[in-house]
Amino acid sequence: MEFSAIKNVSIIGAGWLGMPLIDQLIEAGYNVKASTSTEEKLIDIRTKGAKAYLLKFTPTCQDMEALKDLLDTDVVIILLPPRFRQHNMVTYHAEQIKVIKDLIEDLPVNKVIYSSSISVYENSNKEINENAEVSHHSKSKAITMAEEVLRINTDLDATVLRFGGLMGYDRIPAKYVDGKKDLSYGDIPVNYTFRDDAVRSIMKILEVNDHNSWNKVFNVVAPEHPPKKSVYEASLKYGDYIMPTFSSEDKAPPFKIINSDKIVNKIGFNFIYENPLEFIYNENSI
Repeated sequence: MEFSAIKNVSIIGAGWLGMPLIDQLIEAGYNVKASTSTEEKLIDIRTKGAKAYLLKFTPTCQDMEALKDLLDTDVVIILLPPRFRQHNMVTYHAEQIKVIKDLIEDLPVNKVIYSSSISVYENSNKEINENAEVSHHSKSKAITMAEEVLRINTDLDATVLRFGGLMGYDRIPAKYVDGKKDLSYGDIPVNYTFRDDAVRSIMKILEVNDHNSWNKVFNVVAPEHPPKKSVYEASLKYGDYIMPTFSSEDKAPPFKIINSDKIVNKIGFNFIYENPLEFIYNENSI
């Protein structure tokens, strides 16, 4: 099966991951459109050279004409976070995605990349891949329901990228545990993804553009999984942070180790940042 050439790319949700993705897409020669839910980002998007849209999904979209124009493209990249704290309904995020999917079905575009999360998997205390059982926790269910909207009973060429904890730049591990006491999870392995590698994985899907890259689910997690305690300690130098303390409980919380061999073997993706102990940070990054 031959897939049509990709010249135009639209991003829904130009945030912490989407903004640097715009830069890479434009540098690679794509025509880019991008949406944001905040007015102040419109200028930033336009400055980068992309067409900007102000769109909010609540879960419906109030400006369907603007959304239709955004979706006049070759590929749609959905980077909408579920926002669990604001919306307690399990179905809310899936309804947001369905608004997008329903409109796509009336348009020529049929390629979608959806930014998902490894939080869908159960903590099984072992290494797992994309075939592992998904969790029945409400947050996990909210994400898997959104995935299913795009992948089940549809003619879309939809690929799901399940990212680990997105880190790097101003997302510094030590910042989130600064000075905390008696943490119980210091020895469990991390499943982190450096932001540049997350962007690169999306770019690789577009570059390969064949049966190996579309209609797939890929984990995108750095291959090395050091303990959280070590990652916190390694990132202390990027700010004025105090190392947390850890309890001496014999039993650690449940964990998982995410295997990302599939994206490496299927499309030849390589991680630049394989070890979270070597991620780079800048406290003043935006």
